[in-house]
Amino acid sequence: MKKLGLVGNPNCGKSALFNTLTGSDARVGNWPGVTVERKEGIWKKADLLCIDLPGVYALSPYTPEERVAVGFILEEVPDVLLQVVDSTVLERSLFLTTQLMELDIPLVLAFNMMDKAREQGINIDISKLSKLLGIPIVEISAITGAGEEDMAKSLNMAMENGRKGETVLQRDKLWQRIEPLLQPFLKRKQGLFLGMRWLEQQEEIDWEGEIAAGRYGFSVFCCQEVITQRQEKKDFTEKLDKIFLHPFFGIPIFLLCMAFIFHFTFSPSFFGTGLPSVGVFLKDGATYGIEALRDGVSYFFPQMPYWGRAFLLEGIFGGVGKAVSFLPQILCLFFWLTFLEDSGYMARVAFLLDRPMSGVGVSGRAFLPLLTGFGCSVPAMLSVRTLERQESRRITRLIIPFFSCGAKLPLYVLLVGLLFPKNGGMVIFSLYVGGIIIAFLWANFLNKKYFCKERASFIMEMPSYHLPRWNNLSRAIYRRGKEYLTKAATVILGASIIIWLSAHVTPHLHMTMDSSNSILAFLGRGLNPFFIPLGFGGGDDGWKASAAILSGIAAKEAVVSSLGVLGGVEGLFTPLSAVSFMVFHLLSIPCVAAVSAYWYEEKSWKNLFFALLLWLSTAWLASFLVYQIGSLGFAFFSGL
Repeated sequence: MKKLGLVGNPNCGKSALFNTLTGSDARVGNWPGVTVERKEGIWKKADLLCIDLPGVYALSPYTPEERVAVGFILEEVPDVLLQVVDSTVLERSLFLTTQLMELDIPLVLAFNMMDKAREQGINIDISKLSKLLGIPIVEISAITGAGEEDMAKSLNMAMENGRKGETVLQRDKLWQRIEPLLQPFLKRKQGLFLGMRWLEQQEEIDWEGEIAAGRYGFSVFCCQEVITQRQEKKDFTEKLDKIFLHPFFGIPIFLLCMAFIFHFTFSPSFFGTGLPSVGVFLKDGATYGIEALRDGVSYFFPQMPYWGRAFLLEGIFGGVGKAVSFLPQILCLFFWLTFLEDSGYMARVAFLLDRPMSGVGVSGRAFLPLLTGFGCSVPAMLSVRTLERQESRRITRLIIPFFSCGAKLPLYVLLVGLLFPKNGGMVIFSLYVGGIIIAFLWANFLNKKYFCKERASFIMEMPSYHLPRWNNLSRAIYRRGKEYLTKAATVILGASIIIWLSAHVTPHLHMTMDSSNSILAFLGRGLNPFFIPLGFGGGDDGWKASAAILSGIAAKEAVVSSLGVLGGVEGLFTPLSAVSFMVFHLLSIPCVAAVSAYWYEEKSWKNLFFALLLWLSTAWLASFLVYQIGSLGFAFFSGL
C-alpha cells in the first residue's frame, strides 16, 4: 500500500483531517503540539496508508517534532506528501512549502479553514497560487471531510506525474551563488533538499539567514499576488483575549473556570438549588444500576455455594462495580477539559502560566504534558519529548505525578461523598490545586539546586477561538470511557480477584471468613507503623487502609476496589484522616505503567530511584503535616 505523509504547521487541522479520513481517534486539540509522534491509519477511499506527522514550522530539524517529521520523510520516503495549510495564515504556511518543494516527492496542498479566512476578509486566488508554485491545491474541511474526493484525485495525479525537487531560490539572485556549492548533492536522491540543509548548517558563512530570507521573501510575494483582504473590525478572538489574557485577571479567571467545572461535576447541591450537580446525578444513577444488577444476580442464583457467592458479590461487584460507578463523573470532568482545550482557551492558559512556570525551570510549553497528566501520567510522560531543554524535560517528568490523574479521582469521590457531603467539590478542587502547588515548589527547588537556571524560551501561536467540535468532544469522551472500562475489565478485575483471595486466605493457605486473619491483613499490619503518623493505619481495621494503598501500585483505581472488597470505608476514616489519606494517594508513587514510562524516557536506574524516593517522601511528609497540623488545630480550638 502506498504511503501518504500528512505534514503542516502546528494547529492547522492535520490530526482532525487524519481522523476524518481514517476513522481514527487520534487526539485533536486547538493548540500546537498535540501530535508528538507519527500516527498511522488506512484511508480506505484512496487506498493509502496515511501517516500523521507532528506539526512543524520548518524542516530544520532542531525540535523533536521536526526530527520525527524529517526522519520519516528521508528514511521511509512516502509516495506522496499532503501539506495541510491554515488558510488564515498563508504566509507562514508557505515557508514550509518552500522546503517541501525541494524533496523528490509528489506534493499536494490542502487548504483548510477557508471559511474562517473569508470571515476575516481574506480572499485567496487558489488557482493563481497553484500556477505560481506548480503544485496542485485543493480546498478542504478537515472536520467535515468536504473536498475528500478532489483531494484523492489530486494525490493520485501527483503520484502519476511524479516530481523532481526544485527550490524557489532558483528564482532569486542568491541561486547563482549557492548552485555551485550544491552540485555534489544534486545527483543523489533527495539531493537538493540535503544540499540545502548542508548549506544552512555551515557556520563559516551565514547561508542559513540568507536562505531563510529568500524563502520568506517568496512567501510574501505569493501572498501579495493571490490575497485580497478587506478591512475588518477587531475580530471575536481579539475581543476575548483582552479579557482572558489580561495580566491581572487572566489567572483568576482560569481558576474560576476550574472551580465551576469541579462544582458542576462533584457538588451535591448545584449552586445551592438543592438539586445534585450533573456529575453527582449521573454517578448516583450508575451506582443504582450496579446495585440493581448486583441484587439481580443475588436473586437469580440463590443456590450458589457460599464461596462462589461471596467472590461474585464482594470480589467482583464490590471491587470492579465500585470503580465503574465513578466513570460518569470522570467523563464529565474530561468533557469540560476537552471543551476548554478545543475552544482555544487552554493555549491562552499556557501563555499566562509561562512566566510563573519559567521561574521554576519549565516553560509554558510544559503546560501541555502537565495538562495531559490530569488524564493519565503515561502519555504525559511521553509528550514531555516536545520540550526543547533537557533540564526542563527532567523536571517536568518528575512533577507530572503530582498532577492528579483520572485514576485517582474515584477515591476522592468516594471519601468526600461520605465525609464531606456539602462541599465535596471544593475539597477535590483543593486537592488538585494543592498538587499543582507542590509540583511547582519541587520544580523551583530542583531548578535552583541541580539544573540550569536560565529562563526557558517559549514561542507559541494563539489559535482562534471557536465552538468546540462535537466530533472531537465525543471522540475524547469515548476514548476516555473505553480506556477506563478496558482497565476495569483487565487490571482492576485482576486486582480485585487478587485482593479478594488474599483477604480470604490465611498466611498458612487456609480459607477464612475473617479477613483480619488473612494474608492481606498480615501485609497491611506490616505497613501500619509507616502510616500511623499520617492518621490512618491504626486500630483494628487500620490494616485495610494500608493494604488499599499497597494495591494502588498496580492501578490507582484499585485503591477503591480494595476498599470495596474489604467492606467499604464506613468507620475507617475521620474527616481529617480521610484528607491525609487522599493527600498521600495524590502525591505518592504513580501506577506501575507510569513508573515504566518514566524509566523508558529517562533510561537511568539512578534517576528512577531518585524519582521513587522523591514521590514517596513528598507524599509521606505532606500527609504527615496535614494530619499533625490539623490535629493540633482541632485540639486548640476544642480547648477554647
